[in-house]
Amino acid sequence: MKFRIKLILLATLLINILISSQHLKVEYEKYDLKDIDHNSNLTKEYQDKVNTERKKPQKYFLYYTDGYSFFKSIPRNSISHNAGDKKENDVQIHKREIYKEIELKMYHNKNDDGNYAYHNFKDTNEEFYGYKDTKFAKIEYKDDTMNIDNYVCKLVEVSFDSMTNYKVWYTEAIPISAGPFSFNNFPGLVLRVETENYTITATKISNDAKESDIEKINTRLKVFKNEDYDKKLKEVNEQRSKPTFEEIKL
Repeated sequence: MKFRIKLILLATLLINILISSQHLKVEYEKYDLKDIDHNSNLTKEYQDKVNTERKKPQKYFLYYTDGYSFFKSIPRNSISHNAGDKKENDVQIHKREIYKEIELKMYHNKNDDGNYAYHNFKDTNEEFYGYKDTKFAKIEYKDDTMNIDNYVCKLVEVSFDSMTNYKVWYTEAIPISAGPFSFNNFPGLVLRVETENYTITATKISNDAKESDIEKINTRLKVFKNEDYDKKLKEVNEQRSKPTFEEIKL
């Protein structure tokens, strides 16, 4: 019996070593569950086009090796809508409403509690990283299970504040702490996250990742951490809060 226990422990250790040394690649699809909030400054036709585009699943990729992970999004199609024409001093001006998703890039370093997010706001000439420690206001492990891509997943419910609850499904069959967004602090790979605003689910898991897929942080860029990061984002968002228009003079 003791020999059998030792054999199981040795097999588990070897599996963990094998998984941590592999270049894991996980493909996800994210579905937005709510339309954008109505904005009286934007035309209804434009907002309808945006909501239609956002109903399409968005692709995300997670790459992992040796405790390091890189998570990124694939932006959906941009939208340009003619919001009206006007004439100024014999010059015809076409006003267009622009919708364009920004590519998300997040990094999790081995032994770090939190995550780094890359930001490149070209309209305000701002490029930097933001780091946030992962702090849950609530974390409750449940007895529920779900099969995702032939992996048995367990449920943990978490929240970062008292407003939004997240259902996080992870599998101990792949015992690495990695997952989409900031959900990488659990005893297994996160394959699904559910909240009132969206769901994101793994659709393919493989060892097809290359070393070059796991992008590293650019050490030349500035990093804002925790409270300083919140202040920086607030400052940038205030500058970018107005609807995006493009005026073309012909």
